[in-house]
Amino acid sequence: MNNKLPANPGGPGGRSVAARAYLQRSLGQADVVVVGNGIAGLTAAIEARRLAPDKSVVIITDQTHPTINTPALKQFAIGKLAREQLLAYPAGTERAERIHIVNTRVDEIHARSKYVTLRGGHGFGYGSLLLATGSAPTGLAPSIPGANFDGVLTLHRLQDYLDLRRRIGEVNEAVVIGGGVHAIETVMGLLYWGIRVHWLIRGKTFMRNMLDETSSTLVLNNIQRAGAQVYLETEVSGIMGRVGAVAGIITNHSKMIPCQLVLCCVGTQPTTTLAEQCSIPMLLQHGIMVDDKLRTSVRDIYAAGDVASLKNPQSGTFEPRAQWYAATAQGRIAGAMMVGKQEQTPASFGIYWHATHLGELSMLTVGEPLSKDTKDTKDTNIQILTDSSKSDYRRVALSGDRLVGYLALGTEQPDSLAIKRIIEEGISVRDVIKPLLKGQFDARAYLARQHSRTTRDLLTGRAPALARQQNQPVVEYEIFPTVSRQQTDPLKVHEETPVSSAQGRQRQTDQLGMPQAQPERAATPQAMYEYEAQTRYNRGTNQPLPQFEMLVDEINPFTGNLPELSQAGMYDDEIDASYRRGNNDPLLDTPPIEPENTALRYKLWAYMGNEE
Repeated sequence: MNNKLPANPGGPGGRSVAARAYLQRSLGQADVVVVGNGIAGLTAAIEARRLAPDKSVVIITDQTHPTINTPALKQFAIGKLAREQLLAYPAGTERAERIHIVNTRVDEIHARSKYVTLRGGHGFGYGSLLLATGSAPTGLAPSIPGANFDGVLTLHRLQDYLDLRRRIGEVNEAVVIGGGVHAIETVMGLLYWGIRVHWLIRGKTFMRNMLDETSSTLVLNNIQRAGAQVYLETEVSGIMGRVGAVAGIITNHSKMIPCQLVLCCVGTQPTTTLAEQCSIPMLLQHGIMVDDKLRTSVRDIYAAGDVASLKNPQSGTFEPRAQWYAATAQGRIAGAMMVGKQEQTPASFGIYWHATHLGELSMLTVGEPLSKDTKDTKDTNIQILTDSSKSDYRRVALSGDRLVGYLALGTEQPDSLAIKRIIEEGISVRDVIKPLLKGQFDARAYLARQHSRTTRDLLTGRAPALARQQNQPVVEYEIFPTVSRQQTDPLKVHEETPVSSAQGRQRQTDQLGMPQAQPERAATPQAMYEYEAQTRYNRGTNQPLPQFEMLVDEINPFTGNLPELSQAGMYDDEIDASYRRGNNDPLLDTPPIEPENTALRYKLWAYMGNEE
């Protein structure tokens, strides 16, 4: 079957039903098929197009609008952003990148035959398949009386925030339910409008999986000073109404709280329905289990975004990384993997880290700062150190002289990626514990110094690297290894190829530090590292060097880093023309950015545009 796709008749909402039906009949298969057009799915499609311009790329989605910047939805709901500023990429991006949109639902996956069944029974073949189906909100239990009253909203999708934006000017009092970041951002948005907010948290603390009692109290005190009423260990038992509309709630403590709006922000669950309809069962645990290259347990099927469950190297459990920047990074990796460009993917995701704003405070958590407070910690020798003031709090978890977790609340934060690298590489922090606790620690500079010292010691022989013994098994963390097509064990132990006796003798000689002719060494750590790597290669050794690489710029936790568009140099009038041709949605139907506003040209984020 011919894989070359005809001209794209437009994104969701861009053509008639007949045109979209014709598209579905005419497209039989594609090299890359992405299910879901959230940020992970669209980023994967763009990355696949950038790395493999000759391959056909298709996104299948039942969503009726283009990919939006979901972290900005709360700002949109309270009127700080216009509709066109919600677009994650400029209007017309799918057309410009030759990414075809099939606006329908996928019902089944036939993994052995490599095709999916669309709504209506049509089949659609794939070379590589990405499941980026996202997550679904938990919502209030249907058994709660009044849960279906007008004015009870579960905030998750664009339609939910459009509904909130329509109602917000008529509300005097509102109840927010939930104990996470989603809830606190909603509370702050309502306070911005001068609405009296009642915030219900089921647990004893806020964000109990990330904050301890001290840091939770610090955050909640700030929110209360801003005007919110906070109720801990409180749940909704029932909702009162008047002519079908919300008039108040009843708590589990039999307290009545009057309100005209109830907003449910109690979390989400990965949408694994499609994965469960696969002809070959996928491994599921809090989502679709994937390895560090986002491969599932089924060949040629990948998962990314909120639905993907990655292994936490510290706890050993599988869990989603349900953040915007994580979904962006996963989309880039999935896009490269699906077109056979594994060498283009970054290193593993490593330990968990998260940064966000909680009211006026910035929060940073890296690793397992609450490890001593949880039951699943593997290290029983964890030492916890804390430092607090009226507006700042830091918590450090140590195992010996190694940092295993870091939590900080305050107005300023250290470089989170550098902290992450310090934990992952097991670098000693014995001499910098006080600056860490006081918020006076330059993590990036410290990491660079440690790398320079390690490289220098290796070159001078003061700290020779230890070679792994011959035939020592190496555990590869893969859900589905690509080396052997007969491999089915998701955690297979591979044996290293035995080295010859001559190679073994050469390794031993190298480890003894025998003098050898060496050219003049460059002064920079990068050049020293490259020289040592080349020297070891010439000797025929496989001794690994400590990872040395320049840190990339800090990832913005609000947006993440998006891949550049392969046709990002297109002129504004071309983008506007693409927009007018129909690659838009009526929900976001606003005039394009004025061409004379040169400051907005070539921006990936419509979020950077003008406000209403």
